[in-house]
Amino acid sequence: IRDLREYHGEPLLLLDAGDYSMGTLFHTAFMTEAWELTPMAEMGYDAVTIGNHEYDFKPDGLARSLAAARNHHADPPALVASNVVFTPDDPRDRALKEEFQAYPVKEYLVIEKEGIRTGIFGILGRNAQVDTPFAAPVAFSDPVEQSRKMVEILRNRERVDLVVCLSHTGTGPVKKYSEDELLAGEVPGIDVIISGHTHTLLAEPIVVGDTRIVSAGQYGAWLGVLEMD
Repeated sequence: IRDLREYHGEPLLLLDAGDYSMGTLFHTAFMTEAWELTPMAEMGYDAVTIGNHEYDFKPDGLARSLAAARNHHADPPALVASNVVFTPDDPRDRALKEEFQAYPVKEYLVIEKEGIRTGIFGILGRNAQVDTPFAAPVAFSDPVEQSRKMVEILRNRERVDLVVCLSHTGTGPVKKYSEDELLAGEVPGIDVIISGHTHTLLAEPIVVGDTRIVSAGQYGAWLGVLEMD
């Protein structure tokens, strides 16, 4: 990451599509130490979304992890989660709702570098929602409808130059089931989809209309680079 920053210079965005907490022994201290978010802060991540595995310790566990990240680092990575739905009065997700405000976890983010305004939002796809058995009573709105709403806000209200979706959704070999490809086709206006969840490694972007879909495999084994004019 450091070498690429030096080689390319600004503007450069470092992004992650979720499930940052799963796969190593660091996960055992997820709630108390936030040992994943803290090094991601040191690495300079600009924006990260929340995947299904971040809910493995239930809403209260995720809330405790976010609080630990705030306590351990003065500037933890920016988090975006656009289709999370909290209950109005269930105490089981109250702590997470409050921590979303305190951290804060935002519905979208606008980053401006050298005059280029990039709007970033994050979604949890339909298949990934099935893989969140411990998230209840937290629910998730329809990713396509929420993406349309985010594009409308970012394009027309925020006047961004580039729209990026951090999509914990994924792609697959059968196009009619490849959820991020369907998302790109149903929601014009997304320039880039950073695709997660399915662990797909793409050597080249999938192009759907004007949207580029990229995915960098799993477990931090690869660093994906997309250059755009």
